Amino acid sequence: MKYYEVLVELKIETENRKGGVNIKRIKETYLVDALSVTEAEARIVESFSRGGFSQDYQVIQVKGSKIVDVILPEEKKEVKSNWKPLNPSESLNEQRDVIEE
Repeated sequence: MKYYEVLVELKIETENRKGGVNIKRIKETYLVDALSVTEAEARIVESFSRGGFSQDYQVIQVKGSKIVDVILPEEKKEVKSNWKPLNPSESLNEQRDVIEE
C-alpha cells in the first residue's frame, strides 16, 4: 500500500444574517491508504457517500504522498514488564539484582 494526498473542494451553503445563502468553498486534504490514484479517489467518494455528506464536493487532485508510514495508537493492552521499583531505604549495591534484570 501507499499513501495518497487527496485534495477535495467542498461547497458549503450557509445562511447569512439577511436570510440569504452564502456559498463557502473550502479545500481539505485527506490522507488515503490505497494501491493506486484511482482507488484513493474511489475511497474518498465512498467515504463521503457513506457518511451522508449532502453538500457539493469535488476531488481536485490526487498525488502520491511522501509520508512513509502512519503510526496509530494501539488498543490498550496489558503491558508485561520486568520493571521493579527500587527501594529508597536500601543502597543500590543491595538492589543490584533488581537493577540488572
